[in-house]
Parts: sequence; structure tokens; C-alpha cells
Amino acid sequence: MEVINKRLKEARKALKINQSEFAGKIGMAQSGYSQVETGENTLTEQNLKLICLIFNVNESWLRTGKGEMFNTTTKPKNDDEKKLLEMFRKLSPEMRIFVLKKINECLQLEQEFHP
Repeated sequence: MEVINKRLKEARKALKINQSEFAGKIGMAQSGYSQVETGENTLTEQNLKLICLIFNVNESWLRTGKGEMFNTTTKPKNDDEKKLLEMFRKLSPEMRIFVLKKINECLQLEQEFHP
């Protein structure tokens, strides 16, 4: 995970936002996030997922450095997707994690009943 900190900083700078804004959007304090970027602390799996979701960062790139920095295929395709994304972004980080877990459960059920 130690190399992730450099890619996090690179993505944040590409987004042109400061540490405080970036950290706030994923529910972290700026000081805690700063420690992640400097390598003093590691990023939790949940925060890594939130970063990818909120900032459209390519998870594979963040973890390995392979691929593009940002996803290009996950842009909302229609009004319903746009509305859902807007609502999701208004949720607290804790509620976002809860919603993601529920969606994951739904997807697993879907696979069981419609393989």
C-alpha cells in the first residue's frame, strides 16, 4: 500500500483540490489524510473504495499503477443514473458505505436467482 500514497497525491493534484477538500469528501480529517499521502498511515479498504467511487479514480491504477488514472466508462448514461449519483454524493461517508454494502447484497442475490 505504500506506493498508493504517491498515486493518491497525483490523483488529488489532477483533480485540483487540496487535502482538506479531498479528505472531507471521504469522511476523513485532513491530518489523517495527510498521513496517508506521506506514507505514515495506510488507507483503509473502505476509504480506497470511496475514493474510487467519489472521484472516479480507476481502482486498478490506484492499487497497481496500471491503466488510466480515471475511469472513462463509469459516467452516468441517463437521467436516472445522474440522479442516483447526485443523491449518493449527498450521503455521509458512513451512509455511503452502508448503501454500497446493500447494493452488493442485491447483486449477489441477483446472481443467485439469475446466473
